[in-house]
Amino acid sequence: MRRTAIVVAAAVTSFLSVTTAFATPPTGEVKFKDMARAQAMESATVPINPGDNYASGSYSVAPGGETGWRRLPGTSILAVNKGKLMLHGGEGCAAKEYATGQAAVVPAGTYMVHNAGSEPLEFFGWFFDQVPGAPKPLAEGPTASTPATCTSVMPAVAAPSGVSLTDPAVATVVPGAFDYGAKAPLQIEAGKDVYASWLDIAPGWSSGWIAHHPAANIVSSGELSYVEARDGKCDESEVYHAGQAFYHPAHRHMAFNKGNEHVILWTMYFDLPHDTPPPVIGNTITAVDFTQAPPADCPRLR
Repeated sequence: MRRTAIVVAAAVTSFLSVTTAFATPPTGEVKFKDMARAQAMESATVPINPGDNYASGSYSVAPGGETGWRRLPGTSILAVNKGKLMLHGGEGCAAKEYATGQAAVVPAGTYMVHNAGSEPLEFFGWFFDQVPGAPKPLAEGPTASTPATCTSVMPAVAAPSGVSLTDPAVATVVPGAFDYGAKAPLQIEAGKDVYASWLDIAPGWSSGWIAHHPAANIVSSGELSYVEARDGKCDESEVYHAGQAFYHPAHRHMAFNKGNEHVILWTMYFDLPHDTPPPVIGNTITAVDFTQAPPADCPRLR
C-alpha cells in the first residue's frame, strides 16, 4: 500500500497545466509517503481538545497475534493496509472484522485488536485525545482488565503477542491562531475515505494556494507556516512547531517552510470521496486541490 515519491514543482505543475491557468503550483521539494487510504466504516463526531495529544503509527500484528485489552481514551482510526483486523469490545463485547481497504472508526473504550488470519495484519492508526506522556496506544504500557461485558463472551486475554509499531508520532494539540476546533468538531462520515500521509518538507517549499479536506496534523520537526486571506489582507500568524498537533477544517490557504530545517508532518485527511487508492500523487490530489487561484484580498503567490 505504501509508496514513496519525491515531488517537485514540475511534477504538480504538469497536473495543473491541464486543469487551470490560474493556479499557483507548489515550489521547492517535498517527499511524500503514502501511509494509508481506506474507507471509514463508521461515523463519528470528534471534538478538538487543546492540551490533549494526537498519536499515530504503523502497526503490524503477526498471524494469531493480539494487542491485549487496551483503553483508548478518544476516537481512534485503524486503517487496514493488509490482512484482516478483528476488533473486540464495545457494546455487548462485539467482534467486528475489517478487511484491507477498510478503516475502523472506534469510539473511546476498551478494545482488543486480533489477527485471526494467516497473513500479517498491517494497519495505520490515528488516535485522538491521548493523555500527554501516556504509552504509545495499542503497543506499549500495561494492558487493561477484560471489560465486564466481555467476561462471559471470551476468556481473559494473555499478554500481547506479535505486535510491532513503526513510525510512531505524537504531539500536543494547540488551538492555533484561529482556533478552528473551537468553532466545530471534526465530523467523520461513514462510507467516505480517510487518507494518511507523511511529508518531509524542505526549507523554502511552498504549497501554492490550495484547498483541502478536513485534516488532523502532527509536526515532528521544523516549523510550518500558513498564509490565508482574512479581514482583507494576507494573514501569516498561523505557525506550528515541532511537538505540536493541530486541526484544520476544509478551507483554502497556503503552507510554506520559511525556516532552515526540514518539516516532518504527519496528516490524516477525512471525508474524501470513496475510491480505489491510486498512486501517492493521486491520493494527494484527491485530498488537496492544487488548482486554487490566489484570493482577491490576498494576491500573494508565494
